[in-house]
Amino acid sequence: MAKHAELSEERVEREQSYYKVLGVSTGASAEEIERAYFDLARKLHPDVAGGGHEAQTRFMLINEAYQTLISPADRAEYDRSIGVSRSDDEGGGDAAASSSSSATTAKAEPKAGMAQRMDTTLKRAIRKSRRLCEEGDFWQASDILQKLLAKYPRQPALRRALAEAAAGKRRYHEAANHLKVACEVEYFNSENHMLLGRMYMQGNQYTRAKQAFIDALSWDDDSEDAREGLEEAKRALGETGGFMLKLKKMLGME
Repeated sequence: MAKHAELSEERVEREQSYYKVLGVSTGASAEEIERAYFDLARKLHPDVAGGGHEAQTRFMLINEAYQTLISPADRAEYDRSIGVSRSDDEGGGDAAASSSSSATTAKAEPKAGMAQRMDTTLKRAIRKSRRLCEEGDFWQASDILQKLLAKYPRQPALRRALAEAAAGKRRYHEAANHLKVACEVEYFNSENHMLLGRMYMQGNQYTRAKQAFIDALSWDDDSEDAREGLEEAKRALGETGGFMLKLKKMLGME
């Protein structure tokens, strides 16, 4: 596999080849693409690498590249757009066969790259939904965001905003489901796991909350919110010297 591109030291441009963004060859296998993405994600996530708008733009481009190249149908379409023939690349035969077999479903699938992008429409909708949530109008906020879900099914920021609106309506299970998608897409973002833990706490699902906080700390062991959440979950489960543990002892349950 080709050496990863040093994205942190160059200006990111939309015109870059997605292969160059991930630092892989045009004949890279799905396993190589996935490995390259995970390595870059761990190093260059804005919460880890820091930085402002440019860092966020760079990271979104990494996401777009991965989401496009990991999907056989989207990769085939992208390759055609840049003049890459799978049959010309080493190991490209399998990719071509896979792309051909899934071509009939390409139109039915949402564009993975687009689903990851934070465009102006989505940013405005999320800002508006946050204002509505602050005003207590969680239903209208949810309605605005739901209209965008089909186009951006795997956009973490949209899922977090939907979770906020759902929690305001006390629909904690629905909120948790949105946050689980955010965790799948950005599993290395501790905030997603921390928010999921909070949602589980609201729904009295303390065991799941505990695991979510542990996951958050595995990516950011300095997160005070996640650490406090973990202790809160442990107390609710009676794993510390809190009220529940004392009650169990009084009732002879231990």
